[in-house]
Amino acid sequence: MRAGWIRFFPRWRLGTRSAWFIRWLGLPCFEGPPTAPGLILIQIDGLSLPQLQRALEQKRMPFLQRLIRRGRYCLHCHYPGLPATTPACQGALFYGVHPAVPAFSFRAFGELVRMYQPQAASAVEKRLAESGQRPLLLGGSAYASNFTGGAGEAHFCPAASGWGKPLRGAPSWVLALFILLHLPSFIRLTALLLVELGLAVTDFLRGITEGQDFFKELKFIPTRVGITILLRELAVIGTQLDVARGLPVIYLNFLGYDEQAHRRGPDSRFAHWTLKGIDAAIARIWRAARLVKRRRYQVWIYSDHGQEHVQSYFDRHGRHLDQAVAELLAELGIKGQLQADVGRGIQTQRILWFGGRLIRRLFPVWNDSTAEEGEPPVLAALGPVGHLYLNGLADVCLKTQVARGLVERAQVPLVLARADAAGDKVCAWTAAGKFQLPEQAAEVFGADHPFLDRLGEDWVRLCRHPEAGDLVLVGWCKGALPLSFAIENGAHAGAGPNETSAFALLPDQAPLPFAHRRYLTTFDLRAAALDLLGHG
Repeated sequence: MRAGWIRFFPRWRLGTRSAWFIRWLGLPCFEGPPTAPGLILIQIDGLSLPQLQRALEQKRMPFLQRLIRRGRYCLHCHYPGLPATTPACQGALFYGVHPAVPAFSFRAFGELVRMYQPQAASAVEKRLAESGQRPLLLGGSAYASNFTGGAGEAHFCPAASGWGKPLRGAPSWVLALFILLHLPSFIRLTALLLVELGLAVTDFLRGITEGQDFFKELKFIPTRVGITILLRELAVIGTQLDVARGLPVIYLNFLGYDEQAHRRGPDSRFAHWTLKGIDAAIARIWRAARLVKRRRYQVWIYSDHGQEHVQSYFDRHGRHLDQAVAELLAELGIKGQLQADVGRGIQTQRILWFGGRLIRRLFPVWNDSTAEEGEPPVLAALGPVGHLYLNGLADVCLKTQVARGLVERAQVPLVLARADAAGDKVCAWTAAGKFQLPEQAAEVFGADHPFLDRLGEDWVRLCRHPEAGDLVLVGWCKGALPLSFAIENGAHAGAGPNETSAFALLPDQAPLPFAHRRYLTTFDLRAAALDLLGHG
């Protein structure tokens, strides 16, 4: 008898509490057959396949290890495409568009935009939605995502800061009861926040002793705690509620590892520390999906890209990239003061997704610069991929001189430019000479690159993007040490072996669209997800 109650209690606890809250808010629930398929997509932002394998070997992710060991899940290599960024991967996964953006920062809509900003994310997603393909998250929910993917309920996203509807408009007494009903979860959340706060303060003191900027280190304390713990736990609670309702597709993004990896490096102890909590969060979601009776859910776990351990351009050369570019342009006779967005990483900025006046006051958005056609040159380089817009101030010959000067004098590892108006070929300049893509990809990226068969065509597509620069600046190529144009220790967007080596951990029943291939693409994931949901 006692054993029966123990087995029954978890199901009753989850189902009853969620049912009460769903009833009080009047939330719609799925009332179809319990055999109907459902999909939960869990993204571990920025975690490469090599770093995942290292975490598994060091027993930092025991739940994922058990899934693999018991034969329930298969670990696949996932190639996300270029640029290796979250918005680009989500554009392909949610809308089937590649590349959705040419980088994380670029010129569009008459200004320099950054993809964590609400206006930029909304404008780009509106354009993606016009592609005519079915949004993957239609009728579902999304947490901490750059794009909503068509989800009717988006939470903590650039376009929907804070809780989305219908929780945003819930009466305060209902939210109070929600906290009361989920008291164990909120007690756990409080304990985790205190532990992470202590670690963040320790990290702050260590950073100061190592000569880091005092105010940057200080601001990283609340962002580390907020993104690593608070956002993760709120997303888990929301996902459990959505599972109880039977939403057809649920997406959530765990940002903690990516945030720490940008700051301290992808192989740092601080970045890998977050993986323990992410593993435990995935376990709670997986169990909730197994207990629910409304749908037959599959839980897919994947990453959108990896990260390279990089040195910043400033640390390597003693000045920011825009200073080197402005000097070069002036010497070549290209007039006009260079407008630039360089030197800053994305750290601390995703805290804005919580919403609220206090958050906006403590972490103001950087002022945008207009960047219209015909204005002086513009440089957008928020990471290891940058775009230089010459705005018609240079002919083909002068553009070639700028490209060579960037490699030889500014010491940019790789510079790309469209070779013709059609954009079917791309010229590539490195310290070793001039090459042409896609044919000479091996000379530029190395014959041993794991995705050499994709890189040439993907760089051609990126350079052909309507919002790509006249010249594309890249922080890595064959024989070069990885470099970021922003101040950070971990970076992604380019073609480095680690930043392009993501992973997909999928159940053995996942309807993958191929039988024998050494890696998955993001389009493979999209096709499999649509097939599972009955939209293939």
